[in-house]
Amino acid sequence: MKPGISVCRSAVKQFHSSASRRLTVLPVQTSQWDTTVDSIKSFRHNAFAERNPVLFRKEHGSPTATIPALNKWFQGPASGPGTAKGRLSEQLDEFHQLPFPYEIVGASEAKLLAINAFCESLVSSQDMGDQIIAGILHSATASSPGGSFFQLFAPLKLLHKALEFNQLRRASGESTMELYIAQSLLADLPAELLEDLPTPKLVLEAGKGDVYSSSIWLGTEPTYTPLHRDPNPNLFCQLYNQKVVRLLPPKLGEQLYLQVQIKLRLQGSSRMRGTEMMEGEEREILHEAVWKPEKIIEEMCEAELDAGDALFVPEGWWHSVKSKGEDGDLNASVNWWFR
Repeated sequence: MKPGISVCRSAVKQFHSSASRRLTVLPVQTSQWDTTVDSIKSFRHNAFAERNPVLFRKEHGSPTATIPALNKWFQGPASGPGTAKGRLSEQLDEFHQLPFPYEIVGASEAKLLAINAFCESLVSSQDMGDQIIAGILHSATASSPGGSFFQLFAPLKLLHKALEFNQLRRASGESTMELYIAQSLLADLPAELLEDLPTPKLVLEAGKGDVYSSSIWLGTEPTYTPLHRDPNPNLFCQLYNQKVVRLLPPKLGEQLYLQVQIKLRLQGSSRMRGTEMMEGEEREILHEAVWKPEKIIEEMCEAELDAGDALFVPEGWWHSVKSKGEDGDLNASVNWWFR
């Protein structure tokens, strides 16, 4: 067995025999990693086949460390007190018109005011492209008056402009724009960008070599994905800034999710990311259940990922993902679902 590859649940006995009973989560175990045949075999046996989550650190050979986008796509932190952290590098300038699916959150009056201020800044721009983006954004938000969650297709330049806007807003102490390119398929990217996101060797060799799907996640903090489970094993790679993932094994995750559904008097889908999870009462109750539980959840695990780290989420394991930085900062991840 490769040192460090061990089941998250193996820490439970030690955890409950210590004086740390008040804690609500256990750390996901970390792995020393390399790309040798022995390492792949160890991962396949101890994590992939046994369905155990594993955290790979950048300094210990994380699969993310070999992804070129990690070092090519981002710049920062921005200089100056109070400014938002991070921006897209010049490497992506020629792709500013590339369309992406966005989620925009206006979960408070301050966030809605930020959206309006952002639209006004785009409208007042001398750049016709900025004005077009303003029209797209206005159309999406106006189509759902009183809403707090909006979806739209817009060019990558929207994220670029939002990061610039957030730097100014943070410097003046005002609320920032919250938007997220979430679960955008890598297959939709041009070849030049795909070259910067090669499929990790672990994904290709640990299972059957079948990549079910893969996605890029780019946005301004806070970013959030509610509790859900995926239909296939998942390698999640952090590219910029930090994210925190909380995980539950299949049976306990199912129980918690059903408790939430009963509380809501709903019978929703537990797989992947759905609009119904992202707004209103369901968003709030799912968030409370995972991130602010009223009592200890026996086998809940937590992994904090820095840029360059990776997390293996086994098939059937429930998980929720949050960014860890300050509002307005840039955050980026990529993942592969495989078999």
